Amino acid sequence: MNIYPGTLFQRLLWIVILLPVAAFGDQTDTRLDELFATLQSDDNIVVQHVTVQSIWKIWYESDREEINQLMQEGGEAVLSGELEKAERIFTQIVEISPEFSEGWNRRATVRYNRRDYAGSLDDIKQTLALEPRHFGAIWGKGMILGQQGDFAGAIQAFQQMLQIAPYSEDAKRRIELLEREIRKSSA
Repeated sequence: MNIYPGTLFQRLLWIVILLPVAAFGDQTDTRLDELFATLQSDDNIVVQHVTVQSIWKIWYESDREEINQLMQEGGEAVLSGELEKAERIFTQIVEISPEFSEGWNRRATVRYNRRDYAGSLDDIKQTLALEPRHFGAIWGKGMILGQQGDFAGAIQAFQQMLQIAPYSEDAKRRIELLEREIRKSSA
């Protein structure tokens, strides 16, 4: 059963209308439960995309302006390829606001891109302790484990992602690729 009544357009409109209700978000935002329910129940690719984007928007916002400003600066540093600077900014965020899961996740992503896989996995662990449904962190964990040759662990991560977002074609494809790697290595 869809939690948003009506046609696809009406459901998308509900999602968009509900988003601005709270000024700030993070992993504790009450809107997330409904959005995650939509990920579970609606297989429409457009609804899934809008829902995922809505979740990211909520995760990205803090109730503290200082954190929001640092998130902006960190994002700009990433876009300009200044990964060392971005890591320093995201480190500052997790020091100021250790309960803000997206600070940990953004630093995990930067560390992943800097090939600091151990540091990234540590940050992913913290992200998931704060927001167990964080599909971005789970995806990153799967990618790292796959690169490290822990194909079974990577499959487990992508299966965890499918429990949260069962219609994720990316997770399904990655599981198939990892299963092929396991078959190749055991042949």
